[in-house]
Amino acid sequence: MDPFVIDFIYDGIPYRGLVTGKKENDISSYSVKVESQNQESYLEIVANPCGEDKMDWCFKESDSEQENQPFDKNFLQEIGEAIEKYESTNY
Repeated sequence: MDPFVIDFIYDGIPYRGLVTGKKENDISSYSVKVESQNQESYLEIVANPCGEDKMDWCFKESDSEQENQPFDKNFLQEIGEAIEKYESTNY
């Protein structure tokens, strides 16, 4: 999969994410680097569809420095929805 960019707004703040997808054993996962115009740092997460029907998104931080940072579940869900939207219009 080629990397792609997602743009979304959460809590009134625009975000951009660089998404790199990979498929292993028929399981898709995505490395997402998200940044905001208001932040110089970025967070990097690994997202993959999970749950019984693969309708939910599971996330894992990929940077050990981020382990103590709590992530807003709604923010992470917004990332998953932006990935779904991109894939539904481009694949």
